This record gives sequence, structure tokens and C-alpha cells, in this order.
Amino acid sequence: MAHLIFLSHIHEEKDLAKIVQNAIESEFSGFVKVFVSSDGSTIPAGANFLKRIEDGLVDCIGGIYLISPKSVKRNWINFELGAVWIRNVLSLKNDNPEIPTIPFCHSGITPSKLPMPLTNLSAIEANNSAHLESAFKSIQTAVGGSGELKTDFDKLASEIINFEKKYTLGDNLVSLFQTINVNSTQIEQVITRCKGLAKGGRIKLSLGFIDQTVVAKIRTNINDNLSAYADVMQESAGIAFGNQGAINGGDTFVNVSTDLILEFEELLKEKIK
Repeated sequence: MAHLIFLSHIHEEKDLAKIVQNAIESEFSGFVKVFVSSDGSTIPAGANFLKRIEDGLVDCIGGIYLISPKSVKRNWINFELGAVWIRNVLSLKNDNPEIPTIPFCHSGITPSKLPMPLTNLSAIEANNSAHLESAFKSIQTAVGGSGELKTDFDKLASEIINFEKKYTLGDNLVSLFQTINVNSTQIEQVITRCKGLAKGGRIKLSLGFIDQTVVAKIRTNINDNLSAYADVMQESAGIAFGNQGAINGGDTFVNVSTDLILEFEELLKEKIK
């Protein structure tokens, strides 16, 4: 019977969970099954979801937790992590094998940034090939295996980096264009214009007179997520009068990396309506 590894993740990160699941099951083919609640087979339609989760937490010989700035705040992740953590403490106390509990940090959070008490765990950076190899060796030990691992950890790290780019950078770029109310026709025009500009430059988008509250949202998104790829400027600050009353604002311009726009061309076309 295959050993069970419990892989905990939030729904938004199911694609990363699939990458890690495939890599582990390929490495330990026949010896390890990875419990992933979102894969459609671990918990079939109609099954008792909570009961399957409980069984997975009780039966697993190790737990992997996909930790990002989003998931670290979710109660469910912390519940599942705590369950395996306590099992490991009890196992070691009774002189039984260790049950590894490994946070896979990704998409902007690192082991050093984990909140207490997660900092006490042997967390890894999921986009680091050496860290991934170390985690797989911990799983190998947990299943009683030995020998050289066959996984190409550089390739696996690259797959995770690609996920992170789409999950964070691309989505933040989409959010920026949504905040400035760009529609599908306009994004097509922006992409076409970028293709005619030199690489490494920025395209200047004139937004007209914009409310200060909207500019603040744009600036926050850029400062928090896109500071290396975009900036916002406001000129001729003043007050505009319209049907909705006085508006504090100014003529606003956003400069965005043409390379970044072209890199996420398909995502922008898909998301901007």
C-alpha cells in the first residue's frame, strides 16, 4: 500500500499543488500517493469532504503546505498544518519516526517571513532547486527509502517560478488595468502599440482627470506589486465639478513596461473584458 503525503493548499493555488503532486508521485512512483483535495480523485464527487480530510491528516506520513502571503492567513491551512505538527510531536515523544511537516514558501513569502510558530518548522523556498531536493529527501526518509533521487529539481523549480509569475505578476498587471478601467478593445490597442516600441521601454498611458482615491489605489498596487515595472504620475492637481459634485484629482499618467505587457499578452486578453 502506498504511503500518503498530505498536501495542503488554498483553492487559488491548485495549479501549484498539481505541479508538486505530480513531481512527488513521479519520484516515488508506487510508493507514495499525494492527498490533494482539489484534484478530483483524492476526494471524489459526493464523498464526505471533511471525513476524507480527517482521514488524510490521520493516515499521512508527512505533510506539505503551500504557503503564500494569501494562504498563510487562511484558517484551514493552519488547521491542517497544526494537525500533522501535533502528530509529529506525539510520534517523536513515543520514539516513533518523524512525520515531516514542510511549508513550501512561494509567491512572495520566504521562511524568514513566516509568522510564529511556523518559523520553528523546516520551511523551504519552493522555487529553489536545492531546497526542493532537501524536501524530497525528507519524504524519502519518511517512506524508508534511500539512494539517488531522479527528479530534475532545476526543472521543477522553473515550473514553480513560472507559476509564481502568472500567479502574482501577471494577475497584478491585470488588476492595474482593471483599476484604470481599460476595456478589451483598449487593451488590444495597448498591446499593438507595445509591439511597435523598443524592448526595455515603457508605454505612457494618459488617463485624463482622475479622482485622487482611484490614483491612491493605482499607486498602492504599483508600489506593492509592480514597482519595478510601472509608475504613476499626476499633474495639474485640482478640483473638477460634475454631476456627482466636486472631485479632487488631476491629470494622471501611468507608465508600464512594454516587455511585461507583451509577456502577459494572452492573460490580459483573457481577463480584460
